[in-house]
Amino acid sequence: MLQKLKHSGTVPHMKKYYSIAFKFSILLSLSPVAQAAELFDAESVRLARAGSKGMIVADDAQAAEWGVDILRRGGNAIDAAVATAFGMAVTRPHFASLGGGGFLIFCPAPRAGKPSDCGVIDFREKAPGAAQKDMYLRNGKALSRLSQNGALASGVPGVTAGLLMALEKYGTMKRQELLSAPISWAQKGIRVSTNTEYAAKHRWNEMNAEARRVFGCNQTTRPCRAGEKLVQPDLARVLKAISKAGAAGFYEGNVGRKIASGIQAAGGIISMQDLSGYSPTVRTPVRGQFKGYEVVTMPPPSSGGTVLVQLLGYFDRAEKAGLLSQGFGSALSLHTQIHGMSLSFADRAEYMGDSDFHPVPLGRMLSENYLDERWKTFVPSRANFPDGPGVLLPEPQHTTHFSVIDSAGNAVAITETVNDNFGSGFVPPGTGIVMNNEMDDFSLQPGVPNLFGLVGAEANAIAPGKRPLSSMSPTIVRDSNGHARIVLGAAGGPRIITSVFQTLANRIQFGMSLVDSVAAARVHHQWKPSHVRIERNTFSPETQEKLRLLGYSLEAGNGLAVVHALERFPDGRVVGAPDPRGEGAAIAE
Repeated sequence: MLQKLKHSGTVPHMKKYYSIAFKFSILLSLSPVAQAAELFDAESVRLARAGSKGMIVADDAQAAEWGVDILRRGGNAIDAAVATAFGMAVTRPHFASLGGGGFLIFCPAPRAGKPSDCGVIDFREKAPGAAQKDMYLRNGKALSRLSQNGALASGVPGVTAGLLMALEKYGTMKRQELLSAPISWAQKGIRVSTNTEYAAKHRWNEMNAEARRVFGCNQTTRPCRAGEKLVQPDLARVLKAISKAGAAGFYEGNVGRKIASGIQAAGGIISMQDLSGYSPTVRTPVRGQFKGYEVVTMPPPSSGGTVLVQLLGYFDRAEKAGLLSQGFGSALSLHTQIHGMSLSFADRAEYMGDSDFHPVPLGRMLSENYLDERWKTFVPSRANFPDGPGVLLPEPQHTTHFSVIDSAGNAVAITETVNDNFGSGFVPPGTGIVMNNEMDDFSLQPGVPNLFGLVGAEANAIAPGKRPLSSMSPTIVRDSNGHARIVLGAAGGPRIITSVFQTLANRIQFGMSLVDSVAAARVHHQWKPSHVRIERNTFSPETQEKLRLLGYSLEAGNGLAVVHALERFPDGRVVGAPDPRGEGAAIAE
């Protein structure tokens, strides 16, 4: 099937990344075997980036450019991803710190004409060995401030171990080369972004003295301002230790002692034993089918992959019932999506947690019979889901996702987080490391909402060594020959899952270009709270009124999550789509 990519109208004096305006006329379908494979024209005047080799789409141009430089030096997608991630630990410390965790999916290009196995590395944070189920309860009530702020809020971080495991298993280059630029940036200083300044202002009152010293740019009365120079000598020494000794340079020795002693002196419970005993886990991905494509995504302790595959399954049932005929943005189409979200997030709350500690019934949850029975609850004429608490809690952005593909077609999707902006607000003295507050992602008490308004059950209760449930959803879509076609993921708490779902639905079901699929208006519903969140000034008043008449309570807000995606065509051309809701950049090799 012939596929063409045309572009015109480039801006004079084109910049290297995410500053080129293309008018796309894309004659395409993702796969010859796709059910929705009729040829169509999809035009877009949105900003994008196109290339003929590898590409990285990320929240930070400087780190992404470093990753692409690694591709130019002969590195593969994993090498570039690891380089980008360590770079972002310096340039975006408020959500990409070494004190956090994340998930990685790697799908190698087909070999000898056959699809290769995709690998998953889970480097999610773990509860410390001294953690207890009721550690945040006082007089029988959960005190979320203890799980969100300060040294007691942190799980054992996994970023360093996860990235280095990926490099050892799948990479080709030495860590010393990949870490060279991030070390230099930390030593010489980087310019503070507007996003970092905003995040610091949001969390300034909860930061410890060391965090204020580091992120106050040599004063402690206010955060660094956008454009100011941020020098991080302590972090540079940590990165040097990792460059020299690998994971042991972070989890053991002088760095490990500083992390553990600093946390314990402030009332936390992470020990040297917790740090030295941390290891990432290699898992089997969750797989689904949608319109002839294989969707490769995250298993537990992420809820994201399972919920995503369920949502795509419900959407497929809606199409077969003729409920999507009115197209994108219609009240009926949105009604089907919202109902699917309510079903999937109810399952998330009831069944999902760390599968190493609690049996998660993935087989049943993803079975055709189960999805058929659940979908029977859809009522075309009215909303049909349980009522939840009446308050929709704020959900700021404080996670980061980036997508990587190299010229050979190897693909990587990575999502990292410290949970809240600047995590727990705690930096162990002498480390420069922003620690996470991922303990808040456990169910502190059954039925009690966390930072994101999500509730959970016994499956996600706190236990020593357990990983908290996550919404992170790094995802790779492959065609029937095993070629990675779309690589994507998002930042934004539980909105990650619904945004990844809607991006894929827009691209594959509704036939939008990738850049339009990412930029299109979104909705979000997570069963509890009962409100449906819609993006402000997007869907028409008529559509919103129809949804209200169906029984939905709508609440308008700013952008729902930040998706960074790329798409590779069979001839090797790549289109990158950073989300206009964020600060993203698409860098071509």
